[in-house]
Amino acid sequence: MKNALSSSLPRRGFLSLGLATGVTMALATKADAASVGYSYQLQATQSWCSAASSRIALTARDRFPTQASLANSLGLEGGSGLQDPYAIARVLNNRLGIADRTQRYYFRQPAAGTLKTALRSRVVRSIDAGYPVVINMEWVDGDHFDAGHYIAIVGYGAGTYKIADPFRSSRNGVWRNDDDIVAWNKLNRFTAYGA
Repeated sequence: MKNALSSSLPRRGFLSLGLATGVTMALATKADAASVGYSYQLQATQSWCSAASSRIALTARDRFPTQASLANSLGLEGGSGLQDPYAIARVLNNRLGIADRTQRYYFRQPAAGTLKTALRSRVVRSIDAGYPVVINMEWVDGDHFDAGHYIAIVGYGAGTYKIADPFRSSRNGVWRNDDDIVAWNKLNRFTAYGA
């Protein structure tokens, strides 16, 4: 049943009325959880985690490049991993044909101590728009990556992130605590969609 007051008062007035009368009301808010669809592949070589994670991000937007073509675009040569962290944003934007400077992928490196808040804000914005986040990790579960490792964040929930890790298929589409993702991150680096 529709409340007659809700149709005649603006939302702010309705909230004020509810607070003044002691009525408990739930206002419409964004979903507490969201995720995107994507196509998963294990990384084709030991050093192609950035290419495989970028591919995961692209498949959410119906682009299905090979890891080899992405590795070439990212400058992965001679078995070395990603050297230029800005390259992921550049390659994703190019492959998606995004020219708009306000709505595109950006490399992010928030100041020390601000990663948890900055990452949450950017992940929510990116996932809600339908774009996975690519994040640089030093650890994932028990695996340590001295030179760093890239995974995709494909969803978020209350205090959690849904990840797609191209290193182990057992970590495809699994949920991890956001405190762990922040603790495992390498150098506060990630690439997310949105200005």
